[in-house]
Amino acid sequence: MTDTRTAAEHAGRWKADRGRPPHYAVSYREWWTCLACPLDGCDWHHDDRHDSPSAPAVLEALVREHVAGHDLVDVLAAITAARDATAAVDASNDRAWDVVKLRRLQAAERGEDPYGDPVSRILSAALVGSEEHQAVRDLLGSDVHRRPAGP
Repeated sequence: MTDTRTAAEHAGRWKADRGRPPHYAVSYREWWTCLACPLDGCDWHHDDRHDSPSAPAVLEALVREHVAGHDLVDVLAAITAARDATAAVDASNDRAWDVVKLRRLQAAERGEDPYGDPVSRILSAALVGSEEHQAVRDLLGSDVHRRPAGP
């Protein structure tokens, strides 16, 4: 896979995760890969079905043809911004895992089950997106935990 195609796939997933076109990239793991323009104002995308994938050279040509219509500086700025945002999220994720590891280590040092600490369990569930975290979201969304409106 080429760097251009990889960047287009990343842009498709990134846009879809933020509720922007392309609309179908949310299902890229199951049904298709979505190639998208990295520019926020551009909705161009191409869905490539997994059950009948296009040749890599064809996909590369599609992406290159589209990107050629944009100013190179704008494309590079968009890719750089996406890379920086991804790096910031990765760093934040690493810091959260450090907290989980610390809580587990502290529990083990106290002779307790390192996976029994409720804080590390909840944070770990949030980081991996498990069903246990959905229970936290459901609880936070329930009327029981809503604060009354102002004084």
